[in-house]
Amino acid sequence: MKIAKILIAEFKHETNTFSNKKTGKKEYNDRYIKYGKEIEDFFKNTKTEIGAFIDASREENFKIIPTIAANAWPAGPVTRDMFDLVKTNIINTINEEKNIDAILLSLHGAMVLEDAPDGEGEILEAIRKVIGKDIPIVATLDLHANITRKMIINSNGFFPFDNYPHTDIYARGHEAVINLARMLRKEIKPVIRIKKLPLLSPSLETNKPPHKEFLDMAHSWEKNPKVISVSIVTGFSCADIYEGGVTVIAQTNDDIPLAEKIVEKIGRGIMKKHKNFVKKTLSIEEAIKIGMEASESPVILADVADNQGSGSPGDGTQLLRKLIEMKAKNVGFANIPDPDTVEKSIKAGVGNSVSVRLGGKSNYNLGEPIEVSAIVKTIADGRFINKGPMFKGLQMNVGRTVVLDIDGIEVIVTEGRFQPWDPEIFRRVGIEPTDKQILVVKSTLHYRAAFGEFAKKMIDVDTPGLDPADIKTLDFKNIRRPIFPLDQLYEE
Repeated sequence: MKIAKILIAEFKHETNTFSNKKTGKKEYNDRYIKYGKEIEDFFKNTKTEIGAFIDASREENFKIIPTIAANAWPAGPVTRDMFDLVKTNIINTINEEKNIDAILLSLHGAMVLEDAPDGEGEILEAIRKVIGKDIPIVATLDLHANITRKMIINSNGFFPFDNYPHTDIYARGHEAVINLARMLRKEIKPVIRIKKLPLLSPSLETNKPPHKEFLDMAHSWEKNPKVISVSIVTGFSCADIYEGGVTVIAQTNDDIPLAEKIVEKIGRGIMKKHKNFVKKTLSIEEAIKIGMEASESPVILADVADNQGSGSPGDGTQLLRKLIEMKAKNVGFANIPDPDTVEKSIKAGVGNSVSVRLGGKSNYNLGEPIEVSAIVKTIADGRFINKGPMFKGLQMNVGRTVVLDIDGIEVIVTEGRFQPWDPEIFRRVGIEPTDKQILVVKSTLHYRAAFGEFAKKMIDVDTPGLDPADIKTLDFKNIRRPIFPLDQLYEE
């Protein structure tokens, strides 16, 4: 049997259109851009989509052709130059290689370009124009993808994450390869139907109500042998584009009526309970008080709105300022990106006092810089390997890093931006998270996967940021209307 040649690539960005920080090549380099053979070396033995592509392709006896893998931390729109760099690399590889049998992509699904709303739709369309209609294109997607018509008509299969936190990343990558192999063997002929709902969902755990009921429903449908997959893609509510919001996706084996029936049933069920899709938080002072008084520790306080993993700058200071005012002790805080403070602290040296203006420099009204004297406890290179359930085995690099001790509050300050979803960020700089009374993480929800294994309590805190728990506070201009919670739809 002929060995199939599969081109693989990754191009990811979760674009927060409320951020004014454009995402270009520098921002991608700050996270990673890998080419060709570098991709296999970087992702092998990792619980990532491309890690799964590599492993499952070996199982299916595919020959993979790695092209480019580019990923940047969420922020504002992706520049056209960066988009063209990735597109050109993929197209050139397709033209240079002979007899490509399929395209396998790791995408996010919520990429907005500086001059167009649908990055994934554009990249899929560009590939389709080059390879024609007969070569399959299959992609993994994030749960927070904003599904567009252009994405659907230019692909043969989507395999979005089911879970939030995204603990099934590797599984979805593996599933994509297995079903691609079935397509190439002519065992299945996928058809896709979607149902877009007038609903913007905040960040909610998928293993709890209201989402769990409908995820269970999706999994029940997947027991039907005619069904390839069913997904509830909640969208990224901080991307203000017309086609944003929650989407139900059904993929069947050449059974359009069944796919339409599935998306209609699940879609109607969700809309009957649409008012339950809200996020609850506690005030900063109330959350700190609970953390300080808790008899069991650690207590996690999540700065959910200033999550760098959702495009917020991460240097908001209101929660840290209140911790100082309330004289909280034995606190670990991850993290504030502030290159100037890192530089000044390194010059001061470990064990010495340093006067800094910490955070509050991003001009989003997330709190003024905190002027304080602190002790430099640790200086590190900012490199560590994820060991928790998400992206296990993947090398992280957050730039030079320092720990500042502010009277019992140990603050991790980094050169680069990132979302602290793995406890290794604490351990790498000498902080054992399980020993702390309070841990602060600037993370919307991903932190719950790993920190939930030992936290005694986890509290989402009402902080300012570019991913607010209350979606209505965002100034939407482009999303289709009416849509909940921006508009009242109907009474149950």
